[in-house]
Amino acid sequence: MERPTPDADDLGVSEVEYERILRDLHRRGHVDAPPPPVVAAPAPGRRRPKRWLSVAVGALVGVFVLAPLLRTAHQDAPAYAFLDTVDGQPVTYSSCSHIQVAVYPAGGPPGAEQLVREAVTQVRAVTGLDIVVIGSFAGHAANWNFETAQVRIDDPITVSWQDGAALAAMTDEVAGLGGSPRINSSGGTQRYVAGTIALSRDYYASLARRGDHAEELAVLLHEFGHVFGLAHVDSPGELMYRKNIGRKVYGPGDLEGLRRLGRGPCS
Repeated sequence: MERPTPDADDLGVSEVEYERILRDLHRRGHVDAPPPPVVAAPAPGRRRPKRWLSVAVGALVGVFVLAPLLRTAHQDAPAYAFLDTVDGQPVTYSSCSHIQVAVYPAGGPPGAEQLVREAVTQVRAVTGLDIVVIGSFAGHAANWNFETAQVRIDDPITVSWQDGAALAAMTDEVAGLGGSPRINSSGGTQRYVAGTIALSRDYYASLARRGDHAEELAVLLHEFGHVFGLAHVDSPGELMYRKNIGRKVYGPGDLEGLRRLGRGPCS
C-alpha cells in the first residue's frame, strides 16, 4: 500500500512552499498527481513618492511611491525589459485569448471604470491583444491582495483600490501595485493569466482633488505594463523607468516591449 502524499500542514510549510516542493517532485518523477498549475509571478516593485520619485522594491508586484520631481537633461535610447523569460523568449499572455478586465471601483476616484477603459484602450492598441473591460463589480477583486490563491485561466485581470488596512504593502508612499501569475503551458513554456492591479485609495483621492487625470492614468499604465510583462528599465525616456521623473505616457521602448509581449504564442 502506497503512502499518501503529505499535505502542507503535514510538512509544516506554507502553501507556496508546498507547491514548489510538488513541482520539484514532479520534475524528478516522484509524484503521480498533476502538478499545481499556477506559479506566482515575480513582478518588480515600483514605489512612487507623492511628488514623483519611484524606487524599485523587487518581489511580487510593482509599486509607485512619492518625492521631489527629478529632471534629466537627456534621454537614453529606447529601452525595455521583460519580467520573465523562458529560453530567451518573454512570458506573455496567450496571443489568441480573449482577455477580460474587471473593475472594482470601491474607494477609487470618480469615473474609475472610464479611467481603466482609457488605459486598456492604449494597451490593446499597442499589444494587439483582445483586451476588453467587462464592467464594474462590487465586493473583492479576485486575488486582490496578491496572495497565491489558485486562479482559473479565464479569470479576468482585476483593478481595485486598496489601503494599508487591507493590504500591508499599500503604505502611505505607495501609489500602485501590479503583477500576473504564471501557469505552465505546453512545450515547457509558461504564460500569464488573471493579473491584478491594486491602486492606492489615498493617493487617487488626492489626485482627484487636484484634478490630475494624467497622473491617475500614468500610474495605471505603468501597472498594466507590469501585468503584461514589462520590467523596470534605466532609461528616463520610458514610463517603465525605475524613477518617476514626471513622464505621463509610454515611451518608445515601452511601446516596443508591449508590442513584443502581444506577439507571444497562442496557447
